[in-house]
Amino acid sequence: MLAWILAVGAALCLVYYIIIVIYAGLGTSFAAVWLLLGGLMGAASFGLRYYQKNPSRIELWIPVSLITLCASGMMILLLMQILIFSRIPSTAEPELDYVIVLGAGVKPDGISKTLRLRLDKAAEYAKENPDTMFVLSGGKGDGEPEPEAVSMQRYLINRGVKPARLLLEQQSLSTLENLVYSRNLIQNQIGAEGIEHLRIGVLTSNFHLFRARMIARKQDFDDIRGIAAESDKVLFVHFCLRDSLAILKDRLMGNL
Repeated sequence: MLAWILAVGAALCLVYYIIIVIYAGLGTSFAAVWLLLGGLMGAASFGLRYYQKNPSRIELWIPVSLITLCASGMMILLLMQILIFSRIPSTAEPELDYVIVLGAGVKPDGISKTLRLRLDKAAEYAKENPDTMFVLSGGKGDGEPEPEAVSMQRYLINRGVKPARLLLEQQSLSTLENLVYSRNLIQNQIGAEGIEHLRIGVLTSNFHLFRARMIARKQDFDDIRGIAAESDKVLFVHFCLRDSLAILKDRLMGNL
């Protein structure tokens, strides 16, 4: 039974990889992980079925170790998903002093869908909370025509947000840098001592919010609020897996 479950899992990983490539392109970040997972599940299924047919040819510890490794990996990923989704706020806290909007990919033909969804949420929040200032955080990554913050500013102005409410942070190339440089930008505007008395939020995609807030707390944002934007429904599972692995990486690197 377990061998068939692993075989089905391998097939689903392969199908989802094909869907990602067709929907978002071959260069989609981290898409190859689904091929890797599918290959591992397929190999585990084949190995388990071979052992069941030829138990005398393989030491028992080999299939036991393989199954234990697969089960441990699945449990870790499941735990990551529980952490991610249990910390998504159902509503955004109103009247924050500053909201840091985290950037995402900018392509030669325009902003990515992920970034558009974040900016739509920011525009909605700006309309409902006219006194909130926004820090648009994102530098110019490889292959991007301009800093993400510049594209974000243009989009929000077109959505009716006043330019005076938008601060641009154009250096960062990672979530950690987003938050460090945004904090510096706020401090430069109001002074280092005043930041402790501000109510600050971070706005990003729902799957990314848990990691962003954990990194923020590590960077002395003691009580940072979270604002969750919707994410691409087709790529949602992919983004969740990618962020789960990123959480593990950041934990090992001391960023969380």
